[in-house]
Amino acid sequence: MYDGLIEVTVSRTWPLATGYRAVELRAKQDAALPSFDEGAMLDVIVDAHANRSRRQPLHRKASRRETYVVGVRTQSDAGVETRADDTMFRPGSELLVRPPTNLPLAVDERARYMLFAGGLGVAPIAGIAQRLADAGKPFELHHFAQSSDRTLLRDELQALASFGKIHHRVGLSVDEIAQAVSHALSPNGANAQVYCSGPPRLMDLIHGHASEWVYPRNIHKIYLGERNAAPV
Repeated sequence: MYDGLIEVTVSRTWPLATGYRAVELRAKQDAALPSFDEGAMLDVIVDAHANRSRRQPLHRKASRRETYVVGVRTQSDAGVETRADDTMFRPGSELLVRPPTNLPLAVDERARYMLFAGGLGVAPIAGIAQRLADAGKPFELHHFAQSSDRTLLRDELQALASFGKIHHRVGLSVDEIAQAVSHALSPNGANAQVYCSGPPRLMDLIHGHASEWVYPRNIHKIYLGERNAAPV
């Protein structure tokens, strides 16, 4: 009935930052789970019959042979507690997940790589940055956070500072974010590669500015959260 899905149990959770938690998912009978690349994502099934799922970022270094660790948001941008941590991701909860989805990344030696992240989107973007670093390709990464206590993966990003330029943008207003994005993206070569993940408004802003300079096929938006269809 659930061909291709993997049965897991929430084994434990722990805080990552204000409004965010890590959730460890353990395979039934401690079976080996499919491997994945840096920056991969996991679809957690909400309703198998309606083909609804939640796409969560995977943490490769924290995961093990028989466990996946995903990041989840427990507090909205307005500070309202969400239901995800209280229901789906309570320790002991049994869930179905799809095998991890790896992000396609073709390294073009001629292209400039511009990475943008906000919220949980920093996890897949940090994965892209790690893969570029492994390939010896420089990059520029802009990380947006509402406040210092809501900043994720700062240490992981700092470890990549010798491979690319890392910019932490903390506590900016909407106008300041727009200015920072505009300044980062203009001027830019048409063959630049732009990757972004985070709140939809942030990605739309980045897409709008990037479209003025970059070929549309080179703008990559990485969506997290609820999905109504299986990934392709």
